[in-house]
Amino acid sequence: MTSIWQWTLCGLSLLGLFGALLYIRTVSNRLQDRTDELEELKEQVLEWNRRLEDKVSQRTQDFELAHRRLQENYLETVTALVEALTAKDTYLFSHSHNVAFYAKVIAEEMKLSKERIDRLLHGCELHDLGKIAVPDTILMKPGPLTREEFEVVKQHPIWGARILGPLSFMKDINEMVHEEHERWDGTGYPRGLKGEQIRLEARIISVADALDAMVSDRPYRQRVGLDQAAHELERCGGTQFDPVVVDACLRAIEAGKIIPAVPQTIHPHHQASSSRHPAA
Repeated sequence: MTSIWQWTLCGLSLLGLFGALLYIRTVSNRLQDRTDELEELKEQVLEWNRRLEDKVSQRTQDFELAHRRLQENYLETVTALVEALTAKDTYLFSHSHNVAFYAKVIAEEMKLSKERIDRLLHGCELHDLGKIAVPDTILMKPGPLTREEFEVVKQHPIWGARILGPLSFMKDINEMVHEEHERWDGTGYPRGLKGEQIRLEARIISVADALDAMVSDRPYRQRVGLDQAAHELERCGGTQFDPVVVDACLRAIEAGKIIPAVPQTIHPHHQASSSRHPAA
């Protein structure tokens, strides 16, 4: 009797074990199916992400292209403004080119990179852009400027920077235009920046601008000789001008790398003020 019960219990145990194994296998199969489903879903999500990234990338490229074209069109308008300004004043036309030449020589003397010099030259061409906002009655006044009129003229770096403001790829040039009338000792305008707070390229333009103003004929005074101009730059080094930039300019003059441009004939109606400072 005991043997029968033992066999019966053993059979039941084996049956239970078989049932448990069958259940485990069923669960395992279900888990595998779920795993396959999850893996397939994962691939679908990854593919969706890739497509989304491609669309975002394409949209971003389209946006960047449109933005670049918009800025290029804006720059063309700015260039047209400069041409309109120089058409009103023949001195400004030659002045910008002369300043660019002197600045290039000074920058080369200071061992600036070619890329940086190219940007500097662009800044030179645009450094008087803000004068487009100065009324002709002031910009081309035949007599001395009043204090109030000169305060208007002193706003032209701000106006130039505002005009260039929308051009994000010209941030460095914007700073040159904004800061070229700042002085090394902090007494310049429009913000009273001092020393190395002023962008180096702006400090170079400041020296080149003053040099051209001195060695060019103006309606209210005759030009001075290069030696006298060099002496004046040296005298103002450390106050109005960065002494390092002045030294580079003086070395270039001594080496014969800087030769004043041929004086330009100025139309009679382009009479300027005898109270204007040389770099205004």
